[in-house]
Amino acid sequence: MNNIDYLVVSSTIDFSTDLVCYRLLKGNKKFYRINRDEFTKYKIIVDFQSKQLKISIGSESYIADFEKLKGIYYRAPVFLRTQSKNTLSVEEQLERSQWSSFLRNLILFENAVWINNPVDTYRAENKMYQLLMAKKCGMNIPDTHVTNSLDVIKEENLYIVKSLDTALFYDVEKRIELFTYSSVVSGRELKDYDLHAAPVFIQEFLNPKVDCRITYIMGKMFPFQILKRGEGVYGDWRFDKEKLEYIPFILPETEKQKILSMMSALNLNFGGIDLALVDGKYYFIEVNPTGEWGWLENSTGCEISKSIADALCLEGQ
Repeated sequence: MNNIDYLVVSSTIDFSTDLVCYRLLKGNKKFYRINRDEFTKYKIIVDFQSKQLKISIGSESYIADFEKLKGIYYRAPVFLRTQSKNTLSVEEQLERSQWSSFLRNLILFENAVWINNPVDTYRAENKMYQLLMAKKCGMNIPDTHVTNSLDVIKEENLYIVKSLDTALFYDVEKRIELFTYSSVVSGRELKDYDLHAAPVFIQEFLNPKVDCRITYIMGKMFPFQILKRGEGVYGDWRFDKEKLEYIPFILPETEKQKILSMMSALNLNFGGIDLALVDGKYYFIEVNPTGEWGWLENSTGCEISKSIADALCLEGQ
């Protein structure tokens, strides 16, 4: 039996998690990585008598004590954003729902440092709640409406339109998942749409702007400006993610304090925060509690993975 101090919850194809595991290995930390796409390979026992989680794979077994586990790096979805259930068998639906519940129930490790706790992640992933907390903490936000009505639309304006929650669709014929990005749409175009079926986010179009990504880890921040040929990106920068420049910059102290206040209000130890800089003024766009950052470390050499591992192990705190 191998007693572990840290648990990593992720998937086999998550590059960001690979980087954190490398740091934990380098620091000789006793941890185990459980991948949600390999659940059927494990034998898992939650023993309430001994207050232990036991994980076995092959001839190896690992034990996590309810009260003594030091930290959990949680890189797993809380909402099941997937294709239509019509594409899943009853057995697959049952498997997914029960393992998802199992992951949420890991909050029984009350003494562990969480990056991030799934309960807090669940709450913070709600975009309307994010905006409310950001505004309460003194951050600027774009003029925003969440609506299924055209009453707020002015034909002469440009808007950013995005889904209320991350939207994934499954093309049954092509057998591929489709992801929606934020779109720049004119008020005139929107007037031709039928929105009554579902609410959408409609925000004022900030342009020209410079997008900023701030990776936050327990009070430490890695701020980068996102540029294309030295200039801000029109619309959603994620369309050209691999072709952009990521330039470190100094975030004003006033904005740092607002971020600290917001992350404390959301009870998040980690977040990928998107800001837009317009005419010297920072606007909060969103925070992703399970946001990607591996590409930033890979392209810039910044040590986000080290900061996550250190925070998980409470080193340098």
